[in-house]
Amino acid sequence: MIMLPQTTGLSERPQSIAKAATSVRWLKPAIVLLFTVYFLVVTWDGLKAQFAADDMLALHFYFIPPPLRVLTSQFMLWQGYWRPMGALYYLPLYHIWGLNPFPYHVVLLLLLWIGAYQLYRFARALGADELTAAMAALIACYHAGLANLYYNTVYVCDVLCGIFYWAAFAHYASIRSSGRLLNARQIAAFLGLYLCALNSKEMALTLPAMLLAYEWLYHARPRLHWKEIAGWLRGPGLVLCLAGLLDAICVYGKRFGPYGLMKNPAYQPIVSWAQIADFQERYLSNIFYQAHRLSGPTTCALWVILTYLAWRRKRPILRFCWIYIVVAPLPVEFIFGREQANLYVTLAGWAIFAATLFTDWLSSAARVLAGEPLFRRLGQRSLRTVLAAAGMILLACGNWNYKETWVVSVIPQIAPLTAQVIAQFRATNPRVRPGATVVFLEDPWPDSYDMVFIAELWFRDRNARIWLNEKRPLTPSELESADAVFSWKDSRLVRFR
Repeated sequence: MIMLPQTTGLSERPQSIAKAATSVRWLKPAIVLLFTVYFLVVTWDGLKAQFAADDMLALHFYFIPPPLRVLTSQFMLWQGYWRPMGALYYLPLYHIWGLNPFPYHVVLLLLLWIGAYQLYRFARALGADELTAAMAALIACYHAGLANLYYNTVYVCDVLCGIFYWAAFAHYASIRSSGRLLNARQIAAFLGLYLCALNSKEMALTLPAMLLAYEWLYHARPRLHWKEIAGWLRGPGLVLCLAGLLDAICVYGKRFGPYGLMKNPAYQPIVSWAQIADFQERYLSNIFYQAHRLSGPTTCALWVILTYLAWRRKRPILRFCWIYIVVAPLPVEFIFGREQANLYVTLAGWAIFAATLFTDWLSSAARVLAGEPLFRRLGQRSLRTVLAAAGMILLACGNWNYKETWVVSVIPQIAPLTAQVIAQFRATNPRVRPGATVVFLEDPWPDSYDMVFIAELWFRDRNARIWLNEKRPLTPSELESADAVFSWKDSRLVRFR
């Protein structure tokens, strides 16, 4: 009789453990499903958006070079090619669906969903628990302050950069967190991911600095002695040095390569206090969901609060996130007018920082509430779950309200003229012979060559010669020798020959 209660208890305990394990197994799929539903609810109307004007320019850049050049450009950083990873997004969609924007937006949203998962992995690699990482992923699912990211496909390079940046870091940190160094195959995988990030956008240039911050905060640092530093560079610092070498090649290509981006005045850095202040005000306004720009004093106050929260206690994850949100935007901080979608890579630091502070608060709040008679029966664990769910709902509602107030009305205004011209091409469906000379007597863009880009892409002919008479008036003999003559009259595409 004495053994009976013990036998019963032993038989019940495995059952309770099995029940708990089953609930844990179902928890992750349930969270993924809920996040996916939330993501689709807040982003689905992006599928109705048209192309942006810059999409035509991007497609033109990727379509004109021969296919072999598109492939080799992925490995030739020193040439300074314009974000070659974007070609792997645009060209397959273009060759299958042409100038139909819907598939481009579908794939963009799919990439954003993958980005949220990679941010989750990034958070876990930094030591965040499941709830903190899930909260960070929820923030990354949809951030209304970066709204044009979700309906403007030209920002796909920012999304690709974030995916590969976070994947490369998570790969590195997940191995280092176990105390191991990366072997040759793991280093090759890291460098492959990092190369993809660099080929997506210049925002990736900060990854070596973040690896250094990770090693400094999470692992033993060498003393300032040349032998120890040399040993560290051959061991934990080897990957950082190789990533830095890729950085150096990339910067050389952007500055001195034949296709270097920095040769364009719009991408030349502006190093001044005024530029820093301007960027920081817009940067924090976007991150903190402010439709109206923050003032200078408010921006400074926010940085003081963030710095205090990060460094008041020895929490590596908070200190790392603080360094990340300072360092990650540096590639665009000195370029005029960069904001919203350009801040996608920086979102990881903010999301993990906020999620960590929130889950810290949850534990304290649940402990206080559990001592109140009204909530005592729920227990700390249940209260923590309820508070977490309430926080997620408030975040979702805040995003939705910001979107409905400031974003929804903007979506139909994306390049309406580009959409109108493409619709006219689709309605008239003009055809010309390969290598034809095509003239547009009038076009609706006084200061750009968008009609050239659209015509080249519509005819799917790299060798077609497109002339805009309003940009360079043609002689009567040149007009006579043209294979096809079009004009834009009363918002319609008209063919004369």
